Amino acid sequence: MRFALSALSCYFLAFEFGGILSDSKAFSAIYLSIGLSYLGVGLVAPLIAIVLSEHGENSLLVGLIGSTMFTAFTIASFPVGALTDRLGPKTVLIAGLVVYGVAILAFAFIRVTWLFFVVRAIEGVGASAISVATETMINRLSKPDERARRMSYYALSIGIGWAAGPIAGTLLFGIRPEVPFIGCFVLSIVAALMAASLIKKSPSGSDHSEGILTVHSSNIIVPISAGAFYGYLMSSLVTLFPLYLKKEIMLPETAMGGIITAVIVGTIVSQVPIGHAADRFGKRKTLLVCTVLLGGVFALMPLHTDWRLFLVTGAMAGALAGSLYPIGLALIGDIFSKRRLGAATATFSLAFGLGSLIGPSMSGFAMTHFNNARWLFYLPTLLSAAFVLEMAILYRKTTRRSPTAPNPG
Repeated sequence: MRFALSALSCYFLAFEFGGILSDSKAFSAIYLSIGLSYLGVGLVAPLIAIVLSEHGENSLLVGLIGSTMFTAFTIASFPVGALTDRLGPKTVLIAGLVVYGVAILAFAFIRVTWLFFVVRAIEGVGASAISVATETMINRLSKPDERARRMSYYALSIGIGWAAGPIAGTLLFGIRPEVPFIGCFVLSIVAALMAASLIKKSPSGSDHSEGILTVHSSNIIVPISAGAFYGYLMSSLVTLFPLYLKKEIMLPETAMGGIITAVIVGTIVSQVPIGHAADRFGKRKTLLVCTVLLGGVFALMPLHTDWRLFLVTGAMAGALAGSLYPIGLALIGDIFSKRRLGAATATFSLAFGLGSLIGPSMSGFAMTHFNNARWLFYLPTLLSAAFVLEMAILYRKTTRRSPTAPNPG
């Protein structure tokens, strides 16, 4: 029951936010769908590791199975984007929720190790369909002056789902190992039924498939850079930040947990204010300011000698980094026409996936090569500066598309 309440609270929160904007019922269904998707990610990842360890599998195999989902998510982005433009995002969203729910359910019953690879790959395809379809739908349904707010509520749903997943999964796993997987399947089907009944079917974007070759203009460089940078930060810090705190700062587990919680809280709490700021002051300006400040925060982190300072800078880093994903997506909606949003969103998802895949290895290589763990923070500082320079050079390329203007690319 707690599991269901944790997931459904995302729906009621989104419904309240959506009430004063356009298509509140449709957006509530969208936010619930993505919240459930990331609830499953947070729920499944630690539990699969537990199940596999009980089967006697080693850490390498557990890691490979974990990376299978994100690899499948990344690879599936382009065909899913083409399907979204061809069939419409509602159809792809419903199919994705069903596929995702069935994959989660399968974890409750499979016992053979190689099947974990297969099911995680299927889960990744379903998650890709959910993400690309919801992001495309938000951009299509949003008015230009509310798009960043809508994307911030979307990011908030992701944060709540991801944060609630491990807690809910641990509680329900204690009842019976199958319960959390079955519960997530049920909620995924409920979300699919809500999407089918509450979201109006929008016309398909085009009669032919479109991918990176048709959306490769310079207009998309800044948004996809934001997605890749966010993926890099998320994966590298989640993987290596706890190790840095333990080995370099000599923190006990309780203090380490407090810092990680501060990062998560900063990310969640900042989403709505940053979204409102982006709609009020401009998406490009807000993204530029947030990235400058983010680089400054990462430049300060290697100087910390008191672990309590990480509570402040960790929360700030989470808040500022959290602006990259929703504002980047909102810029996609401003730049591309509705008929090409699926392909453009898929390109963004691919960039995010690639950033997530290379983040830990890139940071780990720098830390090892230079024999200095502080490169965990030096690299984000340098990448922030590079992204600021890129935005300054391409500032005019990311202006809102005129209704009468031809498509970029």
